[in-house]
Amino acid sequence: MVLQFEGVVATGSATLDSGIGDTALKTFNGVTYLYSVTGPAGGIAVWELVEGALPQLVDTEFFGESITYQVGRSVTPVTLAGEEILALDVRSATGLVGYELNPSGTIGALQETDTLIGGGDISALAQVSDVLIAAHETTGQITSYTVNADGTLNASASVTAEADSMKVLQVGDHNYAVACDAASGMINTYNLDDSTGALSVVDNSETLATLGIATPTAVEVVQVYNQSWLIVAGAGSNSLSVMELAVDGRLVPTDHVLDTLHTRFGSVQDLAVVEVEGHVFVVAGGADDGVTLFKLTPGGQLVHLDSFEDTLQSGLQNIEALSVARVANELQILVASQQDPGLTHLTFSIENLGVVQDGFGTVNGTTQDDMLSGSVLDTTLVGGAGDDILIAGIGATTMYGGTGADIFVMKYGSDTTTINDFAAGTDRLDLFDYPLLRSPEQLTFTATSQGARIEYRDEVVVINSETGGPLASDDVFGSGFEGPDHTTVDFEDFGVLNPASSEGIQGQINLNSETANPGLSDAEIHFTPNGGGTISVRADDEGRFDLGLPSGSFPGELEIFKTYSTASSEITALDALQVLRISVGLDPVWGPASPENLIAADITQDGTVTSLDALIILQVAVGLPSAHDAEWVFLDADADLSGITSSDVNYETGIEVTIVDNVVTTDMTSILLGNLEPA
Repeated sequence: MVLQFEGVVATGSATLDSGIGDTALKTFNGVTYLYSVTGPAGGIAVWELVEGALPQLVDTEFFGESITYQVGRSVTPVTLAGEEILALDVRSATGLVGYELNPSGTIGALQETDTLIGGGDISALAQVSDVLIAAHETTGQITSYTVNADGTLNASASVTAEADSMKVLQVGDHNYAVACDAASGMINTYNLDDSTGALSVVDNSETLATLGIATPTAVEVVQVYNQSWLIVAGAGSNSLSVMELAVDGRLVPTDHVLDTLHTRFGSVQDLAVVEVEGHVFVVAGGADDGVTLFKLTPGGQLVHLDSFEDTLQSGLQNIEALSVARVANELQILVASQQDPGLTHLTFSIENLGVVQDGFGTVNGTTQDDMLSGSVLDTTLVGGAGDDILIAGIGATTMYGGTGADIFVMKYGSDTTTINDFAAGTDRLDLFDYPLLRSPEQLTFTATSQGARIEYRDEVVVINSETGGPLASDDVFGSGFEGPDHTTVDFEDFGVLNPASSEGIQGQINLNSETANPGLSDAEIHFTPNGGGTISVRADDEGRFDLGLPSGSFPGELEIFKTYSTASSEITALDALQVLRISVGLDPVWGPASPENLIAADITQDGTVTSLDALIILQVAVGLPSAHDAEWVFLDADADLSGITSSDVNYETGIEVTIVDNVVTTDMTSILLGNLEPA
C-alpha cells in the first residue's frame, strides 16, 4: 500500500506549466482527461490519462485577448443543454464563460452565456442536474441558476455568502450544496428547493464549532455505504474533517484528523476523492510538500494508507491543486505546485482490490485487498491473502489478517478484540478511535507467551503473534504511532456519555426511534443486543435517535439516561415536604403514595425513603450542591411495581425490546427522581 512517483509532465511552455491554479477531470468515451489552468496571461493544457504510463499531452489553449488578463485560476466542467463546457472565472465577464469540450477531450470554441446577475467573476461553481450554483466574488452572493433547454441560464435565488470551494449532492429527495470560504472561515450547507431553486441555510454552526476547522480551503462529497459524506480541508487547523450529511441537512461529525510528522497534509490546500468498487480513497496535500492517501471506512473514519514526501525529482513544494482518477488497475494522482512547474504524477495500485463487507458471526474476505468490519454482535473477521483492513465492531471481535500487510483498526467502546496472526514489522495496529491517545506510552502493554495484551481505559486488545512468541511494544508500534492524530468529534463521549440537562415528560411515554420523542430530548440511549456489545447514542433536542444497526432483528435491552434541567423548576420545596412525610410514615398531602411516588422519593437510590432524601431534594430545589443529582429514570410501562414500599424501593430500569431494521417502538414510564406528583 504505497504511493509511487512516476514522473513530472510538462508542456514545455512556461505559460502553461508554471502557476497552475486548478485541475479538473472529465471522461469521454471511457477515456479520462485532465485539464490544468494557469490564470492571467496563461491557458489550459489537456492530458490524457493512460494506463501504466505518464499522462499524454493532447491539446493546449492559450487564453485569447478578450479574457487573458481577466481570467482566474479555477476551472469547472459543466453541462449546458447536453453540451460539455469547461467553465472559467473571468472577472470582466457578464455571463458564464467557458470553452466547449470535444468528444476527443480537446478544447473547442470559447463561448459566453447570457448575462448572470452576479457576472462572470465566479469563485466557485457546482452543478446538480439542470441547476447551476455559482459563488460571485464581486457581489458576495451565491446564486442558483436553472439551465434552459437552449443552454441559457435563468437566475432562481440568491443568498449573501462567499465561497471558494463548493459541491452539491442529493440526499434522499433533497439536494444540498456545501460551500466553504477560506477568507471568512465559513462552511455553509444549503437546501436547494427543486421547484423554485431557492437556497435556504441549514444551521450547522454548533456542530462545526466543536470541530475547530480553521481556514477551510476545500470540500469534497461522496455517496457510499448508503450514506452521504463530506470531507472538509482546514489549512489553518492542518485538518481533515469527515461528516455525514443527514437527509434533513444536518452534519454529523464522524472523524477529525490532524497532520503529524508522519503525514503530509499540513496547511492543506486541496482534496480529491474517488470511489472504486465500494472503496473510497481520499487524497490531500498543501504546504507540507507532499501528498497523503487515506481510505474512508463505512463508519466515516479515515485510515491512513501512505504519505509521499517531496523529493529532488518530484514537484510537490506548496501544493496548490490535485486530482485523482481510476485508470484501469491504478489510481493516478496529478498534483500542481505553487513553486514547481508541471504536474507531478503519482500512482497507487488497486490491482488486487477486494470486497467491502460487514456483518456478524464469521465475515470472510477474499485473496485480495479487503475491508471487513465487525458488528454489534460477536464477530470473526477473516481477511485471507491480500493487504486487508479489518475493523473491530462493538461486540467482541476476533481477527485473522492472513498473509499480506494488514491494518487492524480498533473500536473504542467495544468488547475485547483479539488478533490471531499479527506479523511484526508488516502488519499495523491502528488505535485512532481511542480518545486522547497520542503515544504508545499511554498504553498498558504486557508481553505474553504468545504475543501481547494491550489495555487503555476499559479497552482490551489481545494480540497473538504470527510466530507464536511474545511481542514487545516496539514490535507492534515501532518508534511510535504512524499516521495522523484523530481527535474526538463528540466531546461529551469518552465511553460514558454525560447527557445534557433538559426538560422531560413525567409518566408514560411512547417511544419511536423514527419520530420525535419530546420526553427524550438530549437523553443518552443504550442498547445491548443479546450476545453483543453496548451501543451508546445521544438523542437530539427533539428526542430523535439512530442506533445505526444493520438490517435484521436484534433482541436486547434498551436503557435511557437523562439528567434534570433546573430551569424547568419541576422539583420544589413542596416535593421535599412530601418526601419528609413519607420518611416518618405519613402519606403525602394528596393521599397514599403510589409506587411511582416512592421511586421519585428515593433520590439517593439506596432502596429506602429517608429524611436524607428530603434534604437532598430541598438542596436541588433551591439550587445548592447535593451529594446526588436529580435524574430521570425509565421503566418498562408494564413492569409490576406493586411490591414497592417506602423501605423497599427496588425496580429495574430499561426494557427488553426487539429492534427490527434499526426501528424500535415501545412504551415506557418516565419518573423524575425528586419530583412527586399526585397519582
